[in-house]
Amino acid sequence: MRALEVVEITGAPYSASLPVARDVYPSVQLGLDVPRPVLDARIDERVDRMWGAGLVEEVRTLVELGLREGVTASRALGYAQVLGFLEGSCTEADAREETKRTTRRYVRRQDTWFRRDLRIVWLPYDAPDLLERALEAVARG
Repeated sequence: MRALEVVEITGAPYSASLPVARDVYPSVQLGLDVPRPVLDARIDERVDRMWGAGLVEEVRTLVELGLREGVTASRALGYAQVLGFLEGSCTEADAREETKRTTRRYVRRQDTWFRRDLRIVWLPYDAPDLLERALEAVARG
């Protein structure tokens, strides 16, 4: 009820009346701006490396140790898809591709979230002078 009263009285969104968070220590947040095709290719490579490094066997072992009883671990990216494969609801190739798809979706959500944070200084990931740009941003504080 209080939030509705604030909106009615002030005409502003309730969030406008909330206290503003203050940093305890001065800080600079840097973000690397990576084009979507580059990021997608890296995700595909990473998932393939995870599979090659034994993700399926890792999940099999964790199932024996009670993975399914946990609330969050069995829903983790990669684990959930491998569990689907081990349960027979999809092929291993489908599980791998689904891991890539869900990871790309997760990365897009993260990107959307972080892009709204105006404190982040975004730098092109492949800038030849990346270190210098980062140091300049830190110096500007």
